[in-house]
Amino acid sequence: CKKGHKMTVSEWKKLQAEKLKEQKIKPIQKVSNSFIDSTLHKSNLPALKTIYYLSTILDKFDHNQELDTLTIDLREMLKYTELTAKDIRNNLRSMQETSISFIDEKNKIETFITLIPYIEFQWGKNKIIVKLFSKIAKLIIDAVGQYSFIDTKQLMRLQNKHSLKLLPILYKLSQYSPNVAKRASYDLDTLNDLFGTKYKRLVEIERKILAPAKEELDAESKLSFVYEIDYINLGQGRPKANKITIDLVEQKNPQGKLF
Repeated sequence: CKKGHKMTVSEWKKLQAEKLKEQKIKPIQKVSNSFIDSTLHKSNLPALKTIYYLSTILDKFDHNQELDTLTIDLREMLKYTELTAKDIRNNLRSMQETSISFIDEKNKIETFITLIPYIEFQWGKNKIIVKLFSKIAKLIIDAVGQYSFIDTKQLMRLQNKHSLKLLPILYKLSQYSPNVAKRASYDLDTLNDLFGTKYKRLVEIERKILAPAKEELDAESKLSFVYEIDYINLGQGRPKANKITIDLVEQKNPQGKLF
């Protein structure tokens, strides 16, 4: 507004409406981002493995029904994920406490759906009964789809959640044309967003994320990487870390052969 002009209530509402319109994205995109953020982006590795295992058995899910029941063989899940029964119980309970909002902008309806509304642990029979909404099942499949290039069972061998989050980046680099450098550079904010962290310095990301992830991928995956911190000189004093450049390394004989 002009200097000296006091904004009226109606003008303020109009301004807010315009800002909201600029920020709007498609409802399904909003839901998908929310799902990834709440269940993948900030999760620990056992939680990620639980989600990935669910995605492998959703081929049995009847998407024609709004709500369907899945029976999980606990012994098979324990063997497949290399998790403990306590891990699985805690992860499923955590998913039950997480809800996703679906927004129907046309009819002005907002719906909240729990990721897993019903869980029954039949410890004596080594079974877990879960009820899942079709909308949530589709989101799980879509969210995990970014790892479709990896055999999910082999993926379960990873022990570092950051290794898991790096793999789609490395795979994308591997698809570059032969005459293009297979590298990408990231600043601090981008790396924090990628790994769900809040580090204040790039050297912290190097020490706590990239170094241990590289060690694991060197041993387990055909796709690994090398990295270098890029510095800028601001004049007097020590140069400042500006970004980290990651270069793809395609290994022929890694010990674990993840791909």
